Amino acid sequence: MRMQLLHLYWNEFRKRQKKTSLITFAIAWGALSLLLLMSFGRGLSNAGSVSFKGLGSTMIMVSRGQTSKPYQGLPSARRIHIHMEDLELLKRQIPGIAMISPEANNSYNISYRGKESNRSVNGVYPCFAQMRSQVPEAGGRFINNLDQKNARRVAFIGWNAAKELFGKTNPVGKEIRIERTPFTVVGVMKKKQQSSTYQGPDAEIVYIPFSTFCQIDSQRFLDRIHIRPADPRDALFMENQVRRVLGRKYRFADDDPNAVNFWNTIRDYETGAKIFKGIEIFLSIIGALTLLIGAVGVTNLMYAVVKERTREIGIKMALGARRRHIVMQFFLETFAIFFKGTLWGTLIAFNIVSLVNLIPVGYEDFGIKAYLLRPIFSFDILIVFLVVLCVLVFVSGIFPALRASRQNPIEALRYE
Repeated sequence: MRMQLLHLYWNEFRKRQKKTSLITFAIAWGALSLLLLMSFGRGLSNAGSVSFKGLGSTMIMVSRGQTSKPYQGLPSARRIHIHMEDLELLKRQIPGIAMISPEANNSYNISYRGKESNRSVNGVYPCFAQMRSQVPEAGGRFINNLDQKNARRVAFIGWNAAKELFGKTNPVGKEIRIERTPFTVVGVMKKKQQSSTYQGPDAEIVYIPFSTFCQIDSQRFLDRIHIRPADPRDALFMENQVRRVLGRKYRFADDDPNAVNFWNTIRDYETGAKIFKGIEIFLSIIGALTLLIGAVGVTNLMYAVVKERTREIGIKMALGARRRHIVMQFFLETFAIFFKGTLWGTLIAFNIVSLVNLIPVGYEDFGIKAYLLRPIFSFDILIVFLVVLCVLVFVSGIFPALRASRQNPIEALRYE
């Protein structure tokens, strides 16, 4: 019996395939738009997250500043410099510091077998690599504790610096000269996406142990201190504590915002993630509205079909068809229109996403290409799409079907 009913419903649907072709196209276009916008929105959000992590997403950078208000008889506009001993002071007086590293830098001439390049050379601690998302390529390493302890002349270089000096040759183990002082390359930075910088991309910089840097450079101050809180949720508390401790030493107000400068990548990462997630949701809503337009078209079509087939409905009910049979017939026709349209839309969207992901995007191209040319067609996107689709199918089909089932058989038979 059920198979006969399904066969009957299918025959009725096939008779109207030409009439429903335009609506089917609208549903396919809506499904295609929704899936593409969700996929590109997810890719945009993911690219933003990766780019933020390129600088380091769980640290606070502290740098020198200038007081903006008088304090304890001292004038404003005083320069506040950061010294090496401030590291131990902060570690001793502020609980919850998981990692801390100084950073001092200067521009030096770097050479290898006649090739020369002017690069920023930065002195850092070994933990700097973890805070700043710097991973060595296979076969190399970052600066370690023995390098720092013994002030070894070793260097870890960015991949662009390595390419300029060494070409396609593996730099690990080779000797470069920094201002005529020999240094052994112990590692090359693995390529990464990085949207935020303060001295230029990490790909261009050379890193050496901080103890070694102090031997070749005579500057008295640190350029920055990098701090990773044990709990990222304490980022704002950590800022206030650093300002309080340094304020007592250098005599500036705790509420002076310019005495020392902070770059809170934890807060920036959270803000950026919310912005990109908002863009993703906004694009998804636009796609859903496009599909909704197609759903409205299906509803109007089914209302027209109900009116057109009023006499037919009356005959079926007079012959014993129940209300649920009428509801099921029109609801299944609605479902068939949606299924055919969304199937085509889904297949086209999947192939477009796959083709776009084949477009090569290098790290040197990171920017608009990497944000827009890396859509993600994920399982959760498919689930959201199916939920939206089921809601629209139900709403589009149930009301015309209920109207059809509530027809009075006698009046329906008299309908012209």
